[in-house]
Amino acid sequence: MIHRSRQDHAFTLLEMMLSVAVFVILVTSAFSLVGATTELMSEVSEVQNESAERMRFVETCRVAFESMTGNSALEFYYFDRGGGRFDTYLTLVNAPEAFDFGANTRDEIRRVVLAAEIQSTGFIRAGIYYMNDLDFEAAQKNDFLRNEAPYVELIPQMRQLSWRFYDPLNREWKQSLDGNLRSNLVELTFQIHGNSPQVRSAFWHLNGAL
Repeated sequence: MIHRSRQDHAFTLLEMMLSVAVFVILVTSAFSLVGATTELMSEVSEVQNESAERMRFVETCRVAFESMTGNSALEFYYFDRGGGRFDTYLTLVNAPEAFDFGANTRDEIRRVVLAAEIQSTGFIRAGIYYMNDLDFEAAQKNDFLRNEAPYVELIPQMRQLSWRFYDPLNREWKQSLDGNLRSNLVELTFQIHGNSPQVRSAFWHLNGAL
């Protein structure tokens, strides 16, 4: 009979060290892969959420403009807050179904105001004011700085929110509705975050006489 020593079946120290090293490398690679995958999924989720937020904002504005009738009107007010910064107030008059989140159900609400207000942080806060004639008159007197009308916030922090209005007579876009301009086409440009894409969308609406 051939006698085999125990050394023929045992692992050497070198083999054990190599096995441990390979195991450590595999575990480290697995954790790195899981971490990279998790980070990628987080980034994808963030992009998807931001994209959905942009689409919701555009759709909310579209529905609001489509709710205007021949008795509705569009007004635009802006106030210089210094440093080249302006608060803007796009006002839908006699459009009770515009931005209908439950706060504009009262009969005395005649103006639904989409406000873009510069905050101390430099961001723009977008929201809706619901005003009767007295509320609106008081807001105009203090340049909309102290406004106690019902308010619904849409997006708390935006980098940009601006409007343009198409002048059909001169066939050009205007920055405001000054004068006798009656525009049925309005353009919205906004950017939610500094690294997010700029979004531009145009809306057709009825702009009748009050």
